[in-house]
Amino acid sequence: MKSFFSLFSDSAKSLKDLRTITTTGMLLALAIAIRTLSVEITVDTRIIFTYLPMCVVGMLFGPVVCGMSTFALDIIGYIIDNKSARAYSMELAVVEILIGILYGIFLYKRQFEGVNFKTVLNSFLARGSVIIICNLVIRSYLLYSLYYNKDFSIMSFFNDSDTANAFLVWWWSTRFTKNIIQLPIDVALLTFMLPTANKAYSMVTKYSLRRSKAN
Repeated sequence: MKSFFSLFSDSAKSLKDLRTITTTGMLLALAIAIRTLSVEITVDTRIIFTYLPMCVVGMLFGPVVCGMSTFALDIIGYIIDNKSARAYSMELAVVEILIGILYGIFLYKRQFEGVNFKTVLNSFLARGSVIIICNLVIRSYLLYSLYYNKDFSIMSFFNDSDTANAFLVWWWSTRFTKNIIQLPIDVALLTFMLPTANKAYSMVTKYSLRRSKAN
């Protein structure tokens, strides 16, 4: 349990390092650029790969930094999209923070030294937890209750069969299929990208240390 909480304390401490701020800023800028290339299926369903740089943030700097980064990305993305028809949702913003925390929990201080079983497992746990917990459960409930049926609730789902059926039809057609198809693709991309990003960051860090010692 102590090691679990140390993920958060060590991640928070890393904010004092200038390299954390600059690297996170660059990865956030990359995520914003990737976001502009997303394919929008519906207003609430899009094919997007911003999770790639955010997972790198989680791997390098942990749940606190990554949670802040996903929150910042959500706010900036909302401003860029200019969705004036919908007010900014703090409930959905909390989900974005949770996404960053989950990436940090499953990726921070893990070994990513190549494409191997541990890399695949950690990639699956990180992305799978987000897709199942955040995308398919929490975010689906919030989207439906906020924008499609404001009378919808957990109680109405279990007590009213018509309400439950309407939600399940919407959930299956707009949420479940897309997320489940995307999961193995996401895991495959992370499996190859995370070791590469980890190696590149280690090389840059070692080079910077050598230069600082030389000066």
